[in-house]
Amino acid sequence: MSLSHEREDNLIKTLKENFPADIKDASTIRRSRVNVTVAPEKIVDVALFIRDKLAFDHPTGVSAVDYNRESRFEIVYHLSSVTNPDQRDIVINLKESVPRNTPKATSLVKIWPGVENFERESIEMFGLQFEGHPRPEKLFLNDNWDGPPPMRKEVRFPTD
Repeated sequence: MSLSHEREDNLIKTLKENFPADIKDASTIRRSRVNVTVAPEKIVDVALFIRDKLAFDHPTGVSAVDYNRESRFEIVYHLSSVTNPDQRDIVINLKESVPRNTPKATSLVKIWPGVENFERESIEMFGLQFEGHPRPEKLFLNDNWDGPPPMRKEVRFPTD
């Protein structure tokens, strides 16, 4: 028996039709989960479309992934819909990659204010920079922390 991913596939189709050159990759990874990867310079345009046209109005989190061997970070915005009952179970993972040597991305706080602290966590733990972020100061670490961002793959802590 095959499971239908019609709703998810329709979301992907709509995104690809509206951003044919900007969607680097899009797939349904399982029921109700859609991955969409975009070029960093198009993240704002695609995010606005996802919010305004597809009604994914609620960020449930932001993840940063350190691909040390590939010299990049991936930033993932996990998005759901509160206003559209037909989509409440679907999560769009909106992804972009930034280089490790210049880990800069555009903040999406103006689009989804709820990402503010999630982005701050990525700033602090991975050393990412979100241009346009209203409050890039520390969130979790002590003010006297002077070590490297602790979630980077190359960071090793003493075991004793």
